[in-house]
Amino acid sequence: MSIFLQNPLGYINLLLVLAFGACLALPEGQTNLLRRVCLIASTAALLLGCISFAAFDQTVAGFQFLVSVPAIPLTNLTFTLGADGLSMIFLLLTLFVFPICFASA
Repeated sequence: MSIFLQNPLGYINLLLVLAFGACLALPEGQTNLLRRVCLIASTAALLLGCISFAAFDQTVAGFQFLVSVPAIPLTNLTFTLGADGLSMIFLLLTLFVFPICFASA
């Protein structure tokens, strides 16, 4: 659990990419299965988001949960992801809306 708390945004992104990649691999015409997989994945991402929101330290200014991955090493480009106070609220709001959308579809 401590590894997750150091990098929760990376795990949320990984979960969503794997789940929606699995949705692309489902056979055509399986709409009920597709809805269930998307609902389960978005609910799991919401739970991870709630845990990361609880672990977010509001007394620290700046970005937390930084993830930095070299995108193109030759040009020294990196993909950096992090959350500050405002973006953490919007992340949680987005993760809250996804299961509602998939449940209502």
